[in-house]
Amino acid sequence: MKENTLDVLFYLFDNYPEIDGDASDDRETLSQYLQGAGFLLSEVQRAFTWLESLGDEAESVLMPSRSTTFRIFSTDEQRWMDTECQSYLMFLEQAGVLNTESREQVIDRVLELEDEEFNLDKLKWVILMVLINRPEEDNSFFWTEGLTLDGTQPIYH
Repeated sequence: MKENTLDVLFYLFDNYPEIDGDASDDRETLSQYLQGAGFLLSEVQRAFTWLESLGDEAESVLMPSRSTTFRIFSTDEQRWMDTECQSYLMFLEQAGVLNTESREQVIDRVLELEDEEFNLDKLKWVILMVLINRPEEDNSFFWTEGLTLDGTQPIYH
């Protein structure tokens, strides 16, 4: 049985075009579809809650008064995101892909997952889901190159 919230989300995104049109409009039917695919009801519900939270208004984040400020990750944040993930977030912020608010929303969504096997590939998916749900921002998606659902290396033609 599959027991990870991210697995539910990946499965949903990977199979969404194949899902019956009626099921995609009805949360209960979609939930039954995912349970039929082997996901626990609790993880399906967590995935729905996680997705719904993407549309919530971002909490107000104080903008730094100086450009020389920097972000320090708390112990809890370091538990769920290794230094590679932390560095990648900072890189995207410096590149202008993330702003302070979107960075904090990504961190919040990562913490909510509580995924013991969280890594850079999973972080990229969380970032993509956050940015897609922030249409008011004009983001470059250059950083998504090579992003796959199953963690395998992409094949370039």
